[in-house]
Amino acid sequence: MFIATNRIKVKTGYGDTLESMFKARGAVQDHPGFISFELWKMRNTPEHEEFLVVTHWETEEHHHAWTRSDAFRSAHAGGPPDFLLGPGEFHTYDVAHRLEGVARAAE
Repeated sequence: MFIATNRIKVKTGYGDTLESMFKARGAVQDHPGFISFELWKMRNTPEHEEFLVVTHWETEEHHHAWTRSDAFRSAHAGGPPDFLLGPGEFHTYDVAHRLEGVARAAE
């Protein structure tokens, strides 16, 4: 499994706007190899609001295909909003180990 993350900082008061933007996008969920998307909001950041976009993919190649797709370009059209505090910090990971708890297994 391949994980891609993007740390995004926004001006205080714009977190709800960023959340709404991500909720309005849905094209990624139909892309081959896509497993899941999460938007994490950091706690206790009074000087700004900070989020971590976390996507899970079957392979790195699936993620790269997404970033080269028309759907990706459409989702990112218009350039970055003016409430972003600089560019995002993009990182990638491979899952080295995964353990699920009893609550997850019961789903």
